[in-house]
Amino acid sequence: MRNPDESSDLGERAKTDVRRQTAVAPPRVTKPLEWWLTRQLVRVLSGIGRILPDSALSPLGRAVGDLAWSAMPRYRRVALANLHRVYGAEWDEQQIDATARTSFRHLGITLLEFFLQEPRITGEEVDRRVRFEGQEHFEAAFARGKGVILITAHYGNWEMMGPRLARAGYQVSAVSRTADDPATERMIESIRTRCGLRQIPRRQAARLGLAALRRNEILAILMDQNTAEGGVFVSFFGYPASTATGPAVFALKTGAALVPTFCLRETNGTHVMRADPPIYPESTGNRDQDIRRLTGRLTGAIEAQIRERPELWCWLHNRWKLQPEASAVGPGEAAPAAMRS
Repeated sequence: MRNPDESSDLGERAKTDVRRQTAVAPPRVTKPLEWWLTRQLVRVLSGIGRILPDSALSPLGRAVGDLAWSAMPRYRRVALANLHRVYGAEWDEQQIDATARTSFRHLGITLLEFFLQEPRITGEEVDRRVRFEGQEHFEAAFARGKGVILITAHYGNWEMMGPRLARAGYQVSAVSRTADDPATERMIESIRTRCGLRQIPRRQAARLGLAALRRNEILAILMDQNTAEGGVFVSFFGYPASTATGPAVFALKTGAALVPTFCLRETNGTHVMRADPPIYPESTGNRDQDIRRLTGRLTGAIEAQIRERPELWCWLHNRWKLQPEASAVGPGEAAPAAMRS
């Protein structure tokens, strides 16, 4: 019989090492207006999607990306700073600038594909638009009977993986951040669930994620963003990055295999969803060390994919925002991700 405290115990264990205590800032008075404007934008995009030919999505998405590049200087600076950090010793300014701009354009295309295309896409169109490579890796992982943890990133069109996996006959639950505005969240969730995806809010990830794995299903987790609480520092492009430990904790607790999977956009507007060979959790008896080692390995798989086609990643995210104190981390070590922002 399962311990009734098991799910809550998993949630607590995911919050490894030092916890950073932060004051919760009161919501800005402009928040309701921002939420309303967001809802109107989504409704307008949905309306456009009903009459816009698919051939117009990429050009319009690139234009949205160019507009964001010009109108959002803070994110532009973050993208350029990230690329300088990673490729400054290899690339010239022109290549860094071009990759940052292209990254914005790809994100613009992904935004339109999600809000304009996915609400009306058919299963046959999903099959035609998304080629599935490496399905044998999922089958090998499922053979253990412990579920599969899909590891991915905000790369290419990650939103198309749920529909394609559903078409292949898999049940997928994805851990996701809930939108601040409840009405916008309902719109987003309706699109995802229409295509066969179950959405798990982060605050319920421990309980519902365990349940999905016990049903021998796919639990999808994006783990390429800065983690303010409960993470560990692992190397990402040679720099310490605060990283969520949830996937490693799930895998070590359940024995589920982890399958890094990414959806790459092709030049003709289609996609390739590519699964890598499974990564199996190994327990040495040192829980903290096992979590850090496995988290580092998963982060390395994400880094390797980004290096293949850097323009498909969201460089505008401040991935290295949280940093360890210099004295807290020795050469090659991982450290608790709660040191310094």
